[in-house]
Amino acid sequence: MADIVYNRTFSHVDWIDNEDVVQAGGEKGFNQKFHAIEADLDAISATFATANTEIGKIQRLNFMLANPPVTLAANTASAEFPVEVYDRTPLPPNVEKVYFAVIFPTAGSTKIRHVFLYRQAPGNKIGVTIQFFNDDAAQQAQFAFRVLTLATQ
Repeated sequence: MADIVYNRTFSHVDWIDNEDVVQAGGEKGFNQKFHAIEADLDAISATFATANTEIGKIQRLNFMLANPPVTLAANTASAEFPVEVYDRTPLPPNVEKVYFAVIFPTAGSTKIRHVFLYRQAPGNKIGVTIQFFNDDAAQQAQFAFRVLTLATQ
């Protein structure tokens, strides 16, 4: 991320009563002073624009799906849970959205694994589902899960 820096350049030298003649033009004139203030305000505006651009680059996590507890018998797979169908047009070639699964075991085995499945859909869209597997040969697993994704900018 770029460094966001602003250094004030305007510095006012006080006028002295009954010595300085205040006028519009010249080195100490109002016009020169106000143009220097304008330049500083422009620099502040540019600094905020840089900050805004950099903040816009920060990726955020979005919740996509939350499910109540699911029960899987020993050594079985779940049905596929639909996550979303998204338009891949704004994404660069060979880049897809990334998803994260957070699994909350509630009872039984904790040998749970998951896989996200991406399938081409009509209109340059991608359909995403998630499937879970209980790799424990001896006991069932009960768990809840949440699916998150990085927000697209």
